[in-house]
Amino acid sequence: MDSPENIPLQEAVERGLIPCASCGAKGAGVRKVGKRDQFLCAKCARGGSAWILVLGGLAFAIVALVVLLVRMRDSHEHRKPPVPEQARDPEPWMKETLRLMDMKRYADARLRIQELLEPLPKQPELNLLMGRCLMSLRYYDGAIPYLMTAYNSAGACRGEAGLRLGLVLKTIGHAREALPFLEETSGSDSNLRGELAEVYLDLERYEDALKVLPEASDRGSLWARHRALAYMGKREEAAKLLEGRDDDEIAALRAGQLREDGDFEGARKIIVAQEEKAEPHTPIWTQLRRSDRSLAIESGDLPRLEAIAADLAGEKEPQIQAEAAFTRALAGLLLGRRESAKTAAWEFLAKCDKEFSPLRLELLMMRHLVGDLKDDDLEAEAKLLSRFHANDLLWYLALASGDRARAQEALASTPGHNYPYHAIQRLLKK
Repeated sequence: MDSPENIPLQEAVERGLIPCASCGAKGAGVRKVGKRDQFLCAKCARGGSAWILVLGGLAFAIVALVVLLVRMRDSHEHRKPPVPEQARDPEPWMKETLRLMDMKRYADARLRIQELLEPLPKQPELNLLMGRCLMSLRYYDGAIPYLMTAYNSAGACRGEAGLRLGLVLKTIGHAREALPFLEETSGSDSNLRGELAEVYLDLERYEDALKVLPEASDRGSLWARHRALAYMGKREEAAKLLEGRDDDEIAALRAGQLREDGDFEGARKIIVAQEEKAEPHTPIWTQLRRSDRSLAIESGDLPRLEAIAADLAGEKEPQIQAEAAFTRALAGLLLGRRESAKTAAWEFLAKCDKEFSPLRLELLMMRHLVGDLKDDDLEAEAKLLSRFHANDLLWYLALASGDRARAQEALASTPGHNYPYHAIQRLLKK
């Protein structure tokens, strides 16, 4: 038998399945309260209090919310159908939720959406909105079940939910799972074709990536083309892509290529030159510190690694402070100081938002280091990841265990000389 959330709202009312907006009892009907129709049981309808008006308005607003959310699209969409008459005067709670999202107050919006999802956990449009909200918080893992619920519905939101599922799965490194969703939804949209190309790259399907890449010459397309050609062994063609480009635009590409080639000093010079231009404590400055961290690990420059950790620790954002602790934990393991590494791991866990997906691999490593996760847990995740991501986890396991066989497994999972290729090779030489 269908549950209330899987049948049309009007039918649910007729069958007495809708809960009262005030007391939660089943059998609510449409009751006139003031000038509005509300979903209330007979007892609460007689109360007529201001509290009933508020809660009744929340339930009634679902109808307008469903219609409005179907029409909402990302900024890259070009066609937006007119908003139906019944959605032009949405209820105050809906206006407030959307206002919070516009103000980037996603945590507050999340609480409001969750209140509506509790009585209707399978409602497609509400699940889609929750997925969008969690994506904005960069809680990509948490967004997946909501987006999957919306996608599995037969409603009008299936297309957007599928697209967002593809983007989320791609972002967390689950390229194989992301592929069918992005192949289904990319079409001729150049932005989405670029996203699909990155999935092909992660799957090492370089020819396919080049076929779907848009002709744009922006940094994203340049990076993708360069990466495809370089990993196909067409280094001369990859080098030609960089000719005539602004030095700042291609600095990261050149530094990454030199690092993979083992020219650590050449890569360091490029990074240092960029750091001198960047204003301290800006996103660009922070990203350069991350590039420097990768270089320090690959080159075995442990004093530099500890200096980078100190720089990151001075940032205001807890997530970046967590990255500083993660950097110290890796430095401790590389130096053979497991207890200090474990102390840094506990600090990471204290500072890191556990739902923050951009640090999901770091979170897995640090939970493993303190004993909260087992080897099997990380190995299971590695099987879901593309090799470009899985080798990070496998290298960490080799580093933490000192097991040569694990280092060999990490090397086998590394495309070309992708990070952390040189660090793995050093483990194998010990």
